[in-house]
Amino acid sequence: MFDLRSTLLAAARRGKTLVRALLVMLAAHAASAGAQAVPVAPYASVLSLHDVLDSALARHPLAEAARARVRAAHGMRISAGALGNPVLSYDVENAPFPRSTLRSPMDRETMTTATLPLESITQRFPRARRADAQVRAAEADARGVGQQLALDASRAFFQTALAQVRIEIARDLTTWLDSVVTYNRVRVEEGIAAEADLIRAELERDRAEAQLTMHEAERARMRAELAAFLGDAESPVSHIVVAVDDVPMRLPSFADSVVERTDGMYVVPSSVVRTGVDRRPDVRAARERLEAAGSGISVERFSIVRELGATLGTKRTAGTTSMMAGLSMPLPLFDPNRGEIARASAERDAAAFELAARERTARAELAGAYEAARLLTERASLLIRTPNGRPSFLARADEARRIALGAYREGAVPLLQVIDAARAWGEARLAFYETLAAQHESVALLLVAHGDDLFTTLPALRGAQPTSR
Repeated sequence: MFDLRSTLLAAARRGKTLVRALLVMLAAHAASAGAQAVPVAPYASVLSLHDVLDSALARHPLAEAARARVRAAHGMRISAGALGNPVLSYDVENAPFPRSTLRSPMDRETMTTATLPLESITQRFPRARRADAQVRAAEADARGVGQQLALDASRAFFQTALAQVRIEIARDLTTWLDSVVTYNRVRVEEGIAAEADLIRAELERDRAEAQLTMHEAERARMRAELAAFLGDAESPVSHIVVAVDDVPMRLPSFADSVVERTDGMYVVPSSVVRTGVDRRPDVRAARERLEAAGSGISVERFSIVRELGATLGTKRTAGTTSMMAGLSMPLPLFDPNRGEIARASAERDAAAFELAARERTARAELAGAYEAARLLTERASLLIRTPNGRPSFLARADEARRIALGAYREGAVPLLQVIDAARAWGEARLAFYETLAAQHESVALLLVAHGDDLFTTLPALRGAQPTSR
């Protein structure tokens, strides 16, 4: 690797012709720098999307909290199916007070009884059904938390990758502008060019360096956001490097069933919408809560007669032992539990409305997510493979910068046009990778809207082997 500044300085002292020849080398250097990636530090390991999702779902505190809620729901199910504890009692009658005697002795009576609450038996089945539904709702909520964690982690992954690309583009542009500044300084010292071109080139280089610093600060924030999903890693946040894809993600297989209408609009078939809505964790949790609310009405209706109990025991009087049996049942004359039944009915109605709202939102989100993913996928594909054999989007950007450098070398265009071409090159590369990042996120949102598991599905939809940048 040659020292470009030293070579340009020596060339300027040898003559203008050699300077022009070296400008060709400058153009080749700028074109090759756009295709080369910034090397990864030897201590940094490139993280894949699968690594990030695995860490987020396995060790994130929110995932652990969701699993703890499932265990709590299972505990409530055990309590709902348990029978009431029996009540043992021992009574003594006609016994004298301590240190006293009865004037007329009476036969001593003792009673031993056991009372079994029947309320837990009559309410056991509706309570168990409600608890089962609550367990299923908690499990669906846990899957929903996992889906949201995976979505947030994938978004942080893609944004970190985009931040790395921004830094690569800014560094390449800064290096290129620094070479232009060196060349113009040599020309000014030799009296070949005016100092205005040198000042303009220095201003543009300083602007690019400031932009590079802003991108580095943004990458630090993105790395910190991504580190929250990686657990207590031993490596510092500044060592996080993720893999970057140069191709869009493939759409999931269910997207192939989408039909195009005559007016150019795309419609998701009702069967796909129904399947996607049924698979979504938030919809399944809302349905289980509706079932639990319905079972709650049965619990309150069985609670009209409370504190129902059966008693069995023995009684011993004057040396004779007899059996005792009884049934206690309060009469629901003043409180037939109408208020609790009305409350449970209202909660069931509220759960039904919430389920309807969830289903409506799920259908709308699925249609919107597919349309966004389709549009971004088509645009990203066009940026990579243009029709009629034309060069790709990035190839045309490289060619435009190369032509501008060649024209500047021959004195056909001013410096401002060269700088504009270089800036357009950076903006084109940035637009390309921003479109790719948006397309990747749109595919993740489409999978979530369809109720698919991101951990198993999203990494499988990635394109070619990723590169680290």
